[in-house]
Amino acid sequence: MRSFRSLAVLSVLSFSLPVLAEEAPPKAKPTTTADAPKATCEHGVQKALCARCNPKLSAVYKAKGDWCEEHQRPESQCVICNPKLAEKGVK
Repeated sequence: MRSFRSLAVLSVLSFSLPVLAEEAPPKAKPTTTADAPKATCEHGVQKALCARCNPKLSAVYKAKGDWCEEHQRPESQCVICNPKLAEKGVK
């Protein structure tokens, strides 16, 4: 009788082991600032690069030759001169 009980316990355990051995669902990786999407301003440009939000940046863009004098913003952010920028969300 003892061997029958042992056999029964071993059978139940052998059927339960695969269920117990299943891995827990993978945890979400912690996000870093590099992984996070870049924050955009109301003009559709990265907030840190927007010359309209940060007027001090205009000198940097002017020094690089990336300035639209007519519209007072970087040429690379001027939707009026470059309508294709609107497709990227620039306003």
